[in-house]
Amino acid sequence: MAKGLQIAEPPRRRSEATEQAPEMPKAGRGEKFTQVAEDEKVQFNKRVTRGVADGYEMLAIRTRRKVPELLAEALELLEKRHGKV
Repeated sequence: MAKGLQIAEPPRRRSEATEQAPEMPKAGRGEKFTQVAEDEKVQFNKRVTRGVADGYEMLAIRTRRKVPELLAEALELLEKRHGKV
């Protein structure tokens, strides 16, 4: 008759335990976002209707540009019309 599965022995504990962990320097209090690079890319998540999303996709295909470029151009046009933010 075959023997069943044998349970492995647990790993042995270290005999010499470290008495004190090395002290890590405390991090200073961080500042909130004070400066952001102008050309830094960020993710832009906004809910729009399917028609608006499809419109941007179709314009991007027709003009062979990317949707973020179209959004930047739309911002420029809106700033001309309504003033800069």
